[in-house]
Amino acid sequence: MSVLNPVNRRQWIRCGSAAGLSTWLGRLVAEAAESNHPTAPFRRCITLWMQGGPSQMETFDPKPGTETGGPLQAVATSVPGMRLCETLSDLASYADDLCLIRSVGSNQGEHDRASHLLHTGYERIDSFPRPALGSYVASTRPASDVPGFVTLGDLVYGPAFLGTEHGPFVVNDLGRTIQTIRSVQRRRDQLDLLTEWNRHSGSGRGTAQLRQRSEQIDSVRRLLKSSFSDALDVSAENASTRARYGDSDFGRNVLAARRMLESGVRYVEVQLPGWDTHVGNVPAVKRLCQQLQPAWIALIDDLKANGLWDDTLILWMGEFGRTPVINGQNGRDHYPRTIPVTLAGRDIGGRVIGSTGKDGQQHDEAPRSVADLMYTLMRLLGVDADQAYTTGFGSPTKATDGGEMIL
Repeated sequence: MSVLNPVNRRQWIRCGSAAGLSTWLGRLVAEAAESNHPTAPFRRCITLWMQGGPSQMETFDPKPGTETGGPLQAVATSVPGMRLCETLSDLASYADDLCLIRSVGSNQGEHDRASHLLHTGYERIDSFPRPALGSYVASTRPASDVPGFVTLGDLVYGPAFLGTEHGPFVVNDLGRTIQTIRSVQRRRDQLDLLTEWNRHSGSGRGTAQLRQRSEQIDSVRRLLKSSFSDALDVSAENASTRARYGDSDFGRNVLAARRMLESGVRYVEVQLPGWDTHVGNVPAVKRLCQQLQPAWIALIDDLKANGLWDDTLILWMGEFGRTPVINGQNGRDHYPRTIPVTLAGRDIGGRVIGSTGKDGQQHDEAPRSVADLMYTLMRLLGVDADQAYTTGFGSPTKATDGGEMIL
């Protein structure tokens, strides 16, 4: 049988794409020394991305009793100046673990461009792609056999000039991804065929291309030998644990994210769509928070129990906030002047940074930029925010577009 069988090769590529391997391929540089990393309080991160732009008024910046506040009430916490909306009443008891940042804003009110800005820290220029924060974390603290960066959702931002090995492993569907990986595990002879095909087809070609393809195959081999697919399988958890995270795709994805951190993944983004609440804002946010709140609380509790709390950062945000003024459809529109951000982690909580005033329409001080936010997150996660890079087309650039610490 020919080692260049095109059907076998196409089947493999198809399987890899279904599992997200098409965006996570390449050598994982595990030998990087930890001593070379900037000192930072956190080694790993879970981002809870609220796709569509979450309403700050119905989550972390309520304004009850005002013309803009809407019908919901606020819940007091043990932290001075920190009140949460009643939609997150249970999370209020975790106030000492939360850092509310109410001072970030931008001028970008279009979904795609704002999402790019909040993921990369730069305005989108199609001819000049920028790496996502997850790719920086993956490149700075590379994992060994598992992906360094995983995205659970449809919104994908890649590694740009950092290289494909630091791109996200994309999981659109937990069950299907597990099935695909395990199917490939049962057919490891396909890798042998690919290796042989690579050796033969590489004759007379550039050594760089041949080396890159070999590294990709080796990466897949290491992934298949790792515990990564087991980490995705939340059915391995007992029923009470699954119930704590909630009977929703988001809850199961957050549980899988926690398991992935335990397996060695450095950065996981879990997406919760549905926050573009131009119509019927209050009932929509209530439904979303019924998914968000139990998963977030269970995540905090489990990180504290399994020893990962001390150096894991939880980041909650979306592309922008919503207008303080309620529109004619009982909804709230795009409002980039305020971008609600909440952090959770050891020694970072119990703080409120910034204020949007009595009715949410004006920052009490000059708003901080997204560049400031990205600079802060990089410093917290051990990424050198001032490091200079050279892109694939020879342009010099830095990790952040300027920026200063917010905390």
